Amino acid sequence: MCGLGVNSAPAVPATIAQSLPLTSCPPYSSGVSNTAPTIATGAKTVALTFDDGPGRSTPAILAILNSFHVRATFFNVGYGIADYTSSLLNERAAGYLLGNHTVSHPDMALLPASNQLEEMTQVDRQQRALTSTVDCVFRPPYGDYNNDTIAMANQLDMSLWMWSDGGGDWEARGSGSSYWINYIERNVIAEAQGQDHPVVLLHNQPIDMPATVAALPTIIRWFLTHGYRFVDLLGRSGPPNTCGDPAIPSPPSASTTVGDGVVLRVGQKRLSPHGQFALSVSSEGKLNYHEVGGPVMWVAPVAAGPNASASFRSGVLALRSAAGTVVWSTNTSATSGALHLNANGSLTLAEGARALFTTPTTLTTMRTGALLRPGWYVSSPDGRCRLLQRTTGELTLFGADQQVLWRDGRHVGGVATELRPDGNLVTATTSGAVVWSSAVPAQPHDELRVTNQGGVSISTTSHSVVWATP
Repeated sequence: MCGLGVNSAPAVPATIAQSLPLTSCPPYSSGVSNTAPTIATGAKTVALTFDDGPGRSTPAILAILNSFHVRATFFNVGYGIADYTSSLLNERAAGYLLGNHTVSHPDMALLPASNQLEEMTQVDRQQRALTSTVDCVFRPPYGDYNNDTIAMANQLDMSLWMWSDGGGDWEARGSGSSYWINYIERNVIAEAQGQDHPVVLLHNQPIDMPATVAALPTIIRWFLTHGYRFVDLLGRSGPPNTCGDPAIPSPPSASTTVGDGVVLRVGQKRLSPHGQFALSVSSEGKLNYHEVGGPVMWVAPVAAGPNASASFRSGVLALRSAAGTVVWSTNTSATSGALHLNANGSLTLAEGARALFTTPTTLTTMRTGALLRPGWYVSSPDGRCRLLQRTTGELTLFGADQQVLWRDGRHVGGVATELRPDGNLVTATTSGAVVWSSAVPAQPHDELRVTNQGGVSISTTSHSVVWATP
């Protein structure tokens, strides 16, 4: 199984593993996994996995996966990465999870620990250099491993993944006959019976694999019609390159409600949940919603001058001059309206569930010196993804249905995450002790950004990505 390996691996210095920066992988499992990750809805899940690629059939496999909008994981081999680099880049661009399947496809259980580490490290470096991502999941060729294999994978922050449902497609050895197509379909469906969370093993070898390609749509349709949700091995569901299933509404932003009759004068303010944003009137008479100690998220288009005030009455947010003249208002009215100071950096004036006025600004980037404290977050432009500093100190990226897309998972009790001038995202305690870092080489950077595709990245001033979640 998982054949067609070559017999020699490029020599890799033993120091390479030590020189690799900390990855952006979630916490690894110290054991061996073979059941698909679960999701918040409690639905049955299935993880499609493809070993031994990229290969000649990769474009056809990607086309099928893209047409069904389902997740999958590709366990790639060093020689496939070198020979089919464009297919690797297409796997990444389409939003699929890239896994590590060694450089030369050896039987890992027959190798000493140092050689096993070299096999894994070289592939991690190849995929990192080409895609700016790191390997978080590992599968041993032939399914053979020992305790050293698990330890070496964990040393590189990778979990070791096996399978629970094997299609046997490698046995076709390039044949596209109806016999092999039916054989693969029957095997996968038969082995899925009774499993709520199967991990399906298929292949993506250097040779043409027409039977695998032909069987794949039938396999996908069977799981869909039997109520399964497709996930990758990090537990991400919904279409690739998204923050989750678009059918699931974006989670509402936590908010502080300002009731009718409130007046704000210079020096007074109202805070969002957890105190990240403040609504206030400046000494120049500007009504604004801003990060506390940070940039302005929204400002009314007219300034009212010294001694100005703002009020919220009868569904209207208004800015008044010292003489009491209204110089700007939301031009709304509601008998039971409320003003919401949202934790995503926006303001909403609503009557019940109906929004009468809302500002278009949300916090989607972090720049040098910016902080995330417990309860604070950065969202994607569409609001479906959120990088949140949890009250435990753990930095976590959530999708639309509250699925965990990524978390640093290395600490408990950190009190703030900062984007530092050297390009590092760092979580520290009150005493200043660093408990987690993105650990990128020090260099000037532009910003941290959360994308609509379900990722977080740090870019340099020249817009080169120096760190990204998988």
